[in-house]
Amino acid sequence: MTYDRTLIQIRERSFLDLLDLAVLVVRDRPVSLGLAALAGVAPWAALNIWLLSDPGFPPLFWLALLLLEAPWATAPLTLVLGDLMFGMQPRPGKVLKALLISLPSLVLTQLVMRGLLLLVVVAYPLMPSQYAFLNEVILLERESVSRSIVHARALSRGFESELFLRWMGQIFLGSIFALCFWMSAETLSRALAGDELTWYQPGLGDLGGLLFQAAVWIAISYFGVFRFLSYIDRRIRLEGWELELRLRAVGRASEEKLH
Repeated sequence: MTYDRTLIQIRERSFLDLLDLAVLVVRDRPVSLGLAALAGVAPWAALNIWLLSDPGFPPLFWLALLLLEAPWATAPLTLVLGDLMFGMQPRPGKVLKALLISLPSLVLTQLVMRGLLLLVVVAYPLMPSQYAFLNEVILLERESVSRSIVHARALSRGFESELFLRWMGQIFLGSIFALCFWMSAETLSRALAGDELTWYQPGLGDLGGLLFQAAVWIAISYFGVFRFLSYIDRRIRLEGWELELRLRAVGRASEEKLH
């Protein structure tokens, strides 16, 4: 890996800095990231459209299902970002192989573990607060399930409240974007079709529409990039701090020997 030529400058960043950086990264690599996001999102968006086509399907159940789908849908995007981070060209075959290798760990953590916490409801905040970087650890570090869980927990330790607030912020900002994109696109399409120009007011029956699904998955994909950058930022903070402490210890030991 060419650690001297990274996708982003290696330094610590705030929440707002990471939001801005995610936009810049997407703008800099739109084709690679767009194709990776599309590959991950397409099957889940198709499933959602099919489920929501049934008038009796409860929308609240779909929202819960979305929490299970998001880590799987953004997995190819995470792998592509991992390659781009260190100047490597992502290849479809390599991404697919990595997904297959990580599949058992993803099933146990992002399906079984996340699903059980989701059923308990009040326990689900453990995922965004204590295991926020589980996908990144599994896909990029290639560790066993137990080591991945321990590693992900270590990355979040002491940062849980901030991670939870960031997760809530992502939901809020993503919802605002999805609603604005959805309603604007519906209004524009009606205007281009020659209908009366009014601000479209969608209902729950429109959740299975293509435009709404596109809006939701664009937001999820963007925050997939944001989460990857947050993971890199967390690694920089923890490992950089650890290196600084070791260097200080060596310096103190050298001074003691000199005296």
